[in-house]
Amino acid sequence: MFIYAGTFVVAFTTLVLEITLTRLLSVITWYHLAFFAISTAMLGMTAGAVTVYLLPNRFRVENIYQRIAETCGFYILAVPVSLFILCHIRLPQEITDSPSSIFLLLMVTVACSLPFYFSGIAITAVLTKVERPIGKLYASDLIGASFGCLLVLWGLELMSAPRLILLSGIIMILAVISFLRAAQARDFLRRQGIKLALFAVVVLALYGATFRVAPVYIKGERENPENNLLEKWNSFSRIVVEKGKVSSPSYWGPSPFAPQDQRILRYQMVIDGNAGTSVSPFKNEKDAQYLGFDVTNVVYGLRPSGNAFIIGIGGGRDAQSALLFGHERVVGVDVNPIFIKLHHTLFKDFSGLAGNPRVALVADEARSYISRTPEKFTVIQMSLVDTWAATGAGAFTLTENGLYTVEAWKIFFEHLSPNGIFSVARWYNPYIPAEASRMVSLAVATLMQEGVRDYSRHIAVVTVGKVAVLLLSRDSLSEVDVAKLEKFCVTLGYKILVRPGVIPDEPILAGILAARSMEDIEHISSTRYLNVNPSTDDRPFFFNMLSLGGIFLPILNPGVMRGNYVATCTLIELIVILLVLVLVTIVLPLKISDWQRKKAGGRVCVFRPGAFYFSLIGAGFMFVEIGLMQNLSVFLGHPFYALGIVLFTIIASTGCGSALSERLPLEKRPWIFVYPVLTVCAIFLVRLAYLQIGGAMVAATMFWKIIASIMMIAPLGILMGLFFPTGMTLVRKVADSDTPWFWALNGIFGVLCSALAVFFSIYFGISTNYYLGGICYALTLLCLARISKTSLPVLPNGL
Repeated sequence: MFIYAGTFVVAFTTLVLEITLTRLLSVITWYHLAFFAISTAMLGMTAGAVTVYLLPNRFRVENIYQRIAETCGFYILAVPVSLFILCHIRLPQEITDSPSSIFLLLMVTVACSLPFYFSGIAITAVLTKVERPIGKLYASDLIGASFGCLLVLWGLELMSAPRLILLSGIIMILAVISFLRAAQARDFLRRQGIKLALFAVVVLALYGATFRVAPVYIKGERENPENNLLEKWNSFSRIVVEKGKVSSPSYWGPSPFAPQDQRILRYQMVIDGNAGTSVSPFKNEKDAQYLGFDVTNVVYGLRPSGNAFIIGIGGGRDAQSALLFGHERVVGVDVNPIFIKLHHTLFKDFSGLAGNPRVALVADEARSYISRTPEKFTVIQMSLVDTWAATGAGAFTLTENGLYTVEAWKIFFEHLSPNGIFSVARWYNPYIPAEASRMVSLAVATLMQEGVRDYSRHIAVVTVGKVAVLLLSRDSLSEVDVAKLEKFCVTLGYKILVRPGVIPDEPILAGILAARSMEDIEHISSTRYLNVNPSTDDRPFFFNMLSLGGIFLPILNPGVMRGNYVATCTLIELIVILLVLVLVTIVLPLKISDWQRKKAGGRVCVFRPGAFYFSLIGAGFMFVEIGLMQNLSVFLGHPFYALGIVLFTIIASTGCGSALSERLPLEKRPWIFVYPVLTVCAIFLVRLAYLQIGGAMVAATMFWKIIASIMMIAPLGILMGLFFPTGMTLVRKVADSDTPWFWALNGIFGVLCSALAVFFSIYFGISTNYYLGGICYALTLLCLARISKTSLPVLPNGL
């Protein structure tokens, strides 16, 4: 009992640490570097597994529980050391090939890796050295990890990420106690364990009392906590509300005639240290007159009344604009409940939204909410809504959302009133009109699906400075509308980049508007480094506009394309590094092990089918998990649910499958070949089910979407949970000493394929990961055929 409890706690705290570190790193640095650091940090667990493999005498059966307890104690001590380094290191804005930059990234990676190294030793020792049913041990590991997901969701609502990391270290004390109890050691050893636990508690308490448990540097800049009025964390953001300052009005795209001499009190809200929005007063229309001079509100020059739907309420400026121009009803939706709560509490009287009878504020994902409402809107507005940070489910996995896909725009388009307009504002670079081109591409694809033939009459693009606004009209824009737009733009000094019914001068935009089919748009992307194909639910990476060919061309211009280039290069560098580490993990331990065995006069035995088997199931599981995470995050529409439902369900169900493996005759022919075939079939069935359910349940409530997600994931998770314990039971009969190495291979191929899965999703579509996962599990049949010949007698009648 104590063994399973200790295993549960080790996995529980390790997953809490992994997810929370991703959240912390996305605040300290950029999302692609957070992914880089966490992925390489997870190699710490592989290093721990290799340590157990190379030091068999240290982890003998007679002292295994004491060694595991000791390792858990070192984990406890490593947590505050790692946290201190991460909170006090100053990472540059961009990692370059300079020695100092590489050294800093190396320090972050080592700091992240240290606790994982010790938990990797503990988990490996449990799964490969403890003489207990492997199915139950692995189930304890997985179910503990799944409950770690829930603690992160709950914990980050109550405390900051650094404090939750410290809490994960404190919880590990329960594992130390459990393994010491399991050891039935002498009182001396128990006393030493208790002393270690008490010492760890004192260290963590002193750390919390002595140092500020918060990052000192945010995105390379030192943060002054005295300037902050409020700090709030959740599973996908850190919101800081700065103290109010009297200053000029805030504009995204100011008209040349915008008033600058007006002075107002504003509160700046900063998301993950970089993205920002401000809260301005709105007691009467006079307070917000300046909003009429922002290009993001050009839509109100055409539709000044009716119902407005605001996507991403943020500080409330778009909702205030709708009220200013005269809309009778304004629905503001934000995926981040912190913003909604702030408008109802801290800024209730200041922003003038929560108490206004014309305004409804909703904490939900806009696509999910609008698909459930029967309301039609004259204006649907989405101004500069994006996220560059890692969500709780992992960097690069959920960095994009489902708002910028053809499927989403079709939903928004269908909820426009007959004369309604969908307004989308994005950043604009006249030299590389990347985001403007992709907006127009999405608009054209949406109109194509709606059967519109002359879509140039439905689209206008207005720009000033660094902002471009797309106007997508439900009906053709009339001559009166065009005249209003021209007059409005002349009055405020805006430029009409795309005029309704007229092919623009910009070649890329002209090509997209002249396209007669999706193949025409794809041809434009194939001849340039800029990918202007409309993003879809299968490839929901709107902000990644760099084509495969563009990876090899250095992008020097600032902005989104430069960010794409740096992020993609970082991902490719990570894949290369992981490939090298895979070779090191495979070759080096084998050479050392061979040398040790020859020196001891033993035989050299490397069970290659087992090595391939565990590598394949590590890769296959990660391909499928990443595919599910990315698909269902779009389906559920909320990072909170993606983490709490998808990740929890797939890990928990895999744990149930592991426990179930103890009761099934999977080691016998022909059953040994049945479960891989069932798993491959289940992977493709889940993919087909998602394609059907994703469209059919778009307007379903969140409860039924969660039920559908669980029903899709759980059976597949149970099947995938059969592989590790069954394989471990089989190879122990012929290569017991190699089992820690097999576990290491499982882990490192999982880390490698997490990076590969992201790359394939971006450039080939999320569905590619299902095919790759299916191939990996199918290839295990070849390994099992070889393993069965080596370790199993053939029973009569195939039993």
